[in-house]
This record gives sequence, structure tokens and C-alpha cells, in this order.
Amino acid sequence: MLRGDLYRLHSPMDGLNLIELFGRGGFIMWPLLVLGILAMAAMVDRFVFFKARAYEVPKTLDRLQPLFESDAGSRGGEEVPKDPLFAIGAAYYKDRDAPAGQRAGVLRRRARALLQEHEARVRLLATIASLSPLIGLLGTVWGMVQAFYQIEAGGDQVRPSDFAGGIWEGLLTTVFGLAIAIPSLAAVRIFEGRIERLANDMNDVISHLDEWTGQRTE
Repeated sequence: MLRGDLYRLHSPMDGLNLIELFGRGGFIMWPLLVLGILAMAAMVDRFVFFKARAYEVPKTLDRLQPLFESDAGSRGGEEVPKDPLFAIGAAYYKDRDAPAGQRAGVLRRRARALLQEHEARVRLLATIASLSPLIGLLGTVWGMVQAFYQIEAGGDQVRPSDFAGGIWEGLLTTVFGLAIAIPSLAAVRIFEGRIERLANDMNDVISHLDEWTGQRTE
């Protein structure tokens, strides 16, 4: 019996689909829709990008080692794959005989360029994660303004149904804003962790290459 009552309690929402809920949210839903599309596109783009550039440090070192063996100079012109650590190794190889300071400058520029490629659109996601709840809150405040206007205009004759629409609209914008912000923020944290790990792994690879060549990169 209790389960049946609970079902009937929620049944008024059963007939509403996402499009109808969007329409009930008012004009604030349109900027939220734009942010949601941008967030989805940025997340898909970054997931595909990181997937294509996945690497394992031991395997990358195994692929780099033949490049630094004796009489391997003819292999220096090989095409650099998408592995960012291999790209750092290839840059080191090309300047292996340069002074340590010059080689360090080259490696810093190459590493910075690779990290910037990985950071692309992550800042956009972070901005969306911060902005969408605020826009949702703006919709909530606007809905409350409408509700209180209806209360004032109705005077003693006001009924709950007269101002429920404004509250309903405001709560919907908050829900949609949070629905955009939560996955966006989670994706930002994941991507930032990958980028931080990449920076550390680049330093590890350079350290290994210094050991192989008997040099020191400043």
C-alpha cells in the first residue's frame, strides 16, 4: 500500500520528458543548453585526444633505447608517433650533442608545447563548470522574482498555483545548471591529473636519457 502511495506521489512527473522540462525552465535554459553542448563537445574531444596519446613509461623507454645506441644515427629521422614521451625523447636525441643549457631550453619548449596541446579545452571545461551553476542560480532568483510579483499582484486573492510556476522555473534552471557543472568538473579533475602525470613522466624520461648518455640536462 505504501509503495503504491509513493508511486502516485511521483506520478505527475512521469508524463514530462526532457524537452517539456526544458520549456518549463524559461529563457535561462538556452544559455545552459549552449554550455551543455560545449561541455559535451570538449569532454569528447579531450577523451579522444588522451586516448590516442596513451603511453606507458617502460614501453616508451624501450622504444627510445635503440635511438641512442651506437650507429643509430640513421634512425634519428623517424616519424615521431603520438606518444608525447617519445616526442620528448626524439627532441633530446636531436640535441644530444648540444651544450646542456641549450638542450634544456629545447626540451622545455617542446614539453611546454606538448602540455599546451593536452591542456586545450580543459580551461573551457573549468569555466563551464564554474559558470553553469551561477546561471542556474540566476534562473532560480528570476523565478522567485516572478513568484513574489504574482503574490503582490494577487493581493488577498493569491493562490499557490499563481506563483508555483515561477518557483518551478527557478528550480529547473538550478537542476540543469548542476547537471552540466558536475560532470564538467569531474572531467576537469581527470584531465588535470593526466596532465600533471605527463609532466612528471617527461622529467623521468629526461632523467633516464641523461643516464644513458652520461650527460646532465639543466
